[in-house]
Amino acid sequence: MILITGATGLIGRRLIPTLKERFAAKPIRILTRALPPPGTFPQGVQVLLGDLLNSQVATTAVCGVEVVVHLAAKVQPDAREIGDMRHVNREGTRNLYSAAVAAGAKLFVHMSSAGVYGPPRSPAPFKEGDPCNPITAYQISKFEAEEALRQIGPNQTTLNILRPTGIYGPGSQLSSYRKVLGQRWTAELSGGVIVHPTHVADVVEAITALVEQPASTGTIFNLGGERSLLLQDLFALMAETLGCGRRRIVLSRSIVGPLGGIAEVLCSMIGRPKPLLGAMCRGECFSAAVDDTRFRERYPDVPLVRLAAGLREHIDWARANRLLEDAHATRR
Repeated sequence: MILITGATGLIGRRLIPTLKERFAAKPIRILTRALPPPGTFPQGVQVLLGDLLNSQVATTAVCGVEVVVHLAAKVQPDAREIGDMRHVNREGTRNLYSAAVAAGAKLFVHMSSAGVYGPPRSPAPFKEGDPCNPITAYQISKFEAEEALRQIGPNQTTLNILRPTGIYGPGSQLSSYRKVLGQRWTAELSGGVIVHPTHVADVVEAITALVEQPASTGTIFNLGGERSLLLQDLFALMAETLGCGRRRIVLSRSIVGPLGGIAEVLCSMIGRPKPLLGAMCRGECFSAAVDDTRFRERYPDVPLVRLAAGLREHIDWARANRLLEDAHATRR
């Protein structure tokens, strides 16, 4: 049996049909706090209502389970208060893993985040061995969850950890598309932040690969999409896919370079520090992308969604559900 937490979230909704198809002989159970609407999941999926913070619920959920895929988390990337996220992301994860180990589960796949590395600090993508420097409440809670898992003896349970970055796709947030739709022109620095969009289907395929062939216990895998690129180039690709005209003006280093340091100081004075701003004004780039060579070499047959195709799918889904209509009408 396979147990999935966070089944009603972005990844879970897409993962369950895939696991049901690929592992037809294995029953699937989900642990959720609220009953999902009829038809959300394929027939035969067992639904257990409860909170993973409850030890008895966790014990019941893992009974007879071989594989646990732990997706459940409180996701508030911009929140400053850590209490609730720490409670769910750290203590809930510890509770479920302890129960899985005690029950003799064979595999525990923990969905972490590339956010544990903290903000960009060099032009190079993050590698699994790089030191973690989380600074936001969400990043800290996800890092603490990983640390909590390491403190529990695995016995016979294999622990694999995924650190995806920039997950997008049908069902995810649309604020970036709306921002692009509202712009007729944009002024850009020659430097900037390198991002690494990862389609939700890529995450689903990665989890499926781990379920089919786990790595050695304690293995951490970064996970990224087809390619990384500067954030302003991603926005340009979004604009092209959306079909909206948008002029890009790249500011000269000779003009903005000397002003970058001043702007950096001013941002710090008003309580909104931007420590990389001066360097980006001088044309430097800093990477929030990940190096997922470890995963790709171990699982070379796992497919990747092309970025252009992934953006098109996301936009088509949003428009089919009339989720971008207001922004588009405002632009016109």
